[in-house]
Amino acid sequence: MNGLGYAIGRQTLGVLAHREPMTFTLLGREWEKHAGVFGGQDIMEPTGYLTSWLPLGEARTFLEMGCGTGVTAVMAALNGCPSVTAVDVNPAAARNAEANARRHGVADRVRTLRSDLFEALGPDERFDLIYWNSPFIEAPPGRNDSYEEFALFDPGYSMHRAFLRDAPGHLTGTGRLFLGFSAAAGNRELLDELGREAGFQTGVHRQVAFDVPHEQVGAAPEFAAHADEKGMLHLDITLLEFRR
Repeated sequence: MNGLGYAIGRQTLGVLAHREPMTFTLLGREWEKHAGVFGGQDIMEPTGYLTSWLPLGEARTFLEMGCGTGVTAVMAALNGCPSVTAVDVNPAAARNAEANARRHGVADRVRTLRSDLFEALGPDERFDLIYWNSPFIEAPPGRNDSYEEFALFDPGYSMHRAFLRDAPGHLTGTGRLFLGFSAAAGNRELLDELGREAGFQTGVHRQVAFDVPHEQVGAAPEFAAHADEKGMLHLDITLLEFRR
């Protein structure tokens, strides 16, 4: 298990416990974030990068898994995708995504559902593009007890295993599958293994790396332990593509 990632997740969980409704600006537009939804300032920079890297304009049908506030789903519709589905296990997130679709005038093209992975989708539904900014922080085996934990942790990578197992059945013949990830905080080796089991090869589509003094990240001893000799942590935002 990635000790640095787990420490980052535990710290972030403490911040999420105090989230309030807010509006925020991203990708040149204003968005609303409802209470109890992971998004907004919490993940604004990664969301901006990942959304801008996706080939949204190439898709006729798009599925955003774990949509949160719905930024990426709405941007897909604004980029010309005529049929967008946004799902989240948290019902407040599905409602939030619906509100942002209305806010930006694309509610007629964005369907929002409360769903545990593909559960609420029809067995024959297929998408040109499936994207999940996944909870790539591996946690010890067990279960998540809150929607905040679902947004951050995947104990034993069981959700990733189920997602990669079922995703091929929801892709069109030329469909593409992407995951938002962090090499610094996730378990790439295990993810590659799960991808191979599902018939995928994993590659980096886009990535940005940056160095941060460990003191800025937090006081947990894991941050100092993973820093280099100059006290810097090497972090990243990565978009992975899974190719069949």
